[in-house]
Amino acid sequence: MSAIKVLDVKISTENENEILSIISGYLEKSKPRIIVTPNTEIIVSAQSNDQLKEILNKKSAINLPDGVGLLWAANFQQLNLPDTPFWAYLKLVTFWGWSILTIPFLSRSKKIFSRISGSDFVLSLADLAKNKKYRLFLLGGGITVAERAALKLQTDIPDLRVVGVSSKNPEDADEVVEMIKKSRADILLVAYGSPKQEIWLSRYLGKTGCKIGIGVGGTFDFLAEIRPRAPKWVRSFGLEWLHRLINEPKRIFRQMAIPKFMWLNLVEKAKSIK
Repeated sequence: MSAIKVLDVKISTENENEILSIISGYLEKSKPRIIVTPNTEIIVSAQSNDQLKEILNKKSAINLPDGVGLLWAANFQQLNLPDTPFWAYLKLVTFWGWSILTIPFLSRSKKIFSRISGSDFVLSLADLAKNKKYRLFLLGGGITVAERAALKLQTDIPDLRVVGVSSKNPEDADEVVEMIKKSRADILLVAYGSPKQEIWLSRYLGKTGCKIGIGVGGTFDFLAEIRPRAPKWVRSFGLEWLHRLINEPKRIFRQMAIPKFMWLNLVEKAKSIK
């Protein structure tokens, strides 16, 4: 696996087809592996949550770049600066402001890696599971949400083997682990939200018998059509966060992580000026 660091968090740089090929290899082995779909909010959270950062950097096998903000940060950190501090700071701040304005066009850039949306990747992973006859278990979401998400997946991907669902809380770990073991699932999708889902996977995935565990955030809500997903053209410009904010105004407090993420990247890059 190749990776780069964004605010001291490793991010996988392979494209989606390469990631799926790697996962296919993982599924042939016995060792369980965690997959995380970090976005700007998760990266910012990891700056003050040592447990989450350790999971991302040491326990996760793959960290998918879920968000155009990560692509922006990777490109921004590659900026070459003059040797003279004055001109270096001037270029840095000017480029930082300009680059933020051009973020909607970065989704078409493949200089370092391409964005892989966690919600879209779940569908690709489910398609892989169907073709290879692997079994899925869906965990989390609100009451009946996992069931409705499973029904949607099986409707859209005929012959997909969903062998279990549960909406139980993270605190019911022992019961849930036993349920998953009995299902003989290969792939576990966990929708507890970050960082609960990553912490749960780091503690219990090895006890479930599953070979792949992935935190999927609000993906079940999208699949169950409880929350509307942004149109494809909005997602292509990296503006899905704005669509969700319009539909869920209370998210504004969570999305304050976006300007903080940009500021932290400016500070990080400024440290290279001597």
